[in-house]
Amino acid sequence: MNLKGKKALICAASKGLGFATAFKLHAAGCDILICSRNTVELEAAAKKIAQSHPVNNPPKFLTIDLSKPENIASFARDADAALGGIDILVNNVGGPPPSSAVATSQEDWQSGFNQIFLSSVLLTQAIIPGMKARRFGRIITITSLSVVEPIDHLVVSTAMRTAVTAYMKTLSKEVAPFGITANTVLPGVIQTDRIMNLRKAKATRDGTTLEAEIDKTIKAIPAGRLGKPEELAELVGFLASEHASYITGANIPVDGGMRHSWI
Repeated sequence: MNLKGKKALICAASKGLGFATAFKLHAAGCDILICSRNTVELEAAAKKIAQSHPVNNPPKFLTIDLSKPENIASFARDADAALGGIDILVNNVGGPPPSSAVATSQEDWQSGFNQIFLSSVLLTQAIIPGMKARRFGRIITITSLSVVEPIDHLVVSTAMRTAVTAYMKTLSKEVAPFGITANTVLPGVIQTDRIMNLRKAKATRDGTTLEAEIDKTIKAIPAGRLGKPEELAELVGFLASEHASYITGANIPVDGGMRHSWI
């Protein structure tokens, strides 16, 4: 896969799925800009990526809190200027705290709306004009398997990621004539800090242990193991490439067969 010369912005890329995706796109030759809220972690991630692929241009990075809508327009301008245009946008955000459907406050709903929905939508809207002008673009949004099979105690994440998925499907039809694709990737249980923290929270609620919850999770996955971040990153890399130019409006799970539905 050769993405040399393409410019990619990857969000929440200091660790987890975002980092794995940034690592993959940089290895494929992209000039990348990574962002997150934690400057120390972001600098460390950029250094690790640069050292692993020294023949490619070193990653650029910007510290930003995308959960604050007022930051997004100026950030999009800065990112575009730093890269000299953006060909590939990977929308990715962390998840809100667990909560139930009947015990979620208005403040938690608003926070989740800003963090998950508005961040991806406003950033995408800000970057699309440049993609249209170049007649090329790849918009890849990492959501969750919960958009097809809701997960208990993750009601804010499930609702907002479902809304983002619907937005991207609608968007895909509008931008297809300009050579722009918009797809979403639905991770199942991938071994990240977020998954470990959610399993710890479940163990606390149910009076079990983290080990017991991980074992229970693995037994529910036909592949018999947790996913690896780089496995999801490989799919993102493919969707970013010319090979995927006729794939748009798709919602693609990376779940080891965990979902029950066939849709």
